Amino acid sequence: MTGVQTCALPIWHLAQLRDDFPKFEAAGASVIAIAPHDVATVAKFVVGMPMPFPVLADPDHVVFDLYDVASRALSLGQRPAVFVIGADGRVRFDAVGTQQWQIAGNDEVLAVLAAG
Repeated sequence: MTGVQTCALPIWHLAQLRDDFPKFEAAGASVIAIAPHDVATVAKFVVGMPMPFPVLADPDHVVFDLYDVASRALSLGQRPAVFVIGADGRVRFDAVGTQQWQIAGNDEVLAVLAAG
């Protein structure tokens, strides 16, 4: 399974994903973070805070639009979201918040992974 984290680079959550990355690997999951920034901004962030998983740039909001997490209010940026996508490409779990602190915790996502 693959976990997809869409974010406006919420550092605290990325740090939690980094710290729990071995648990995700043990569950057979891949972790991918997607940021609504250009490549240069994401690269600068990753240099300062290396991650054991890819942090991808989505400045045109292609992925954000596909997963319907673009904020409806322009001033709010992107809605925080976590998706678990099965090997078959189907979404097995999704949690979409309205505020940056409303991100599903790693334990919740790991439980979904353990349940198969």
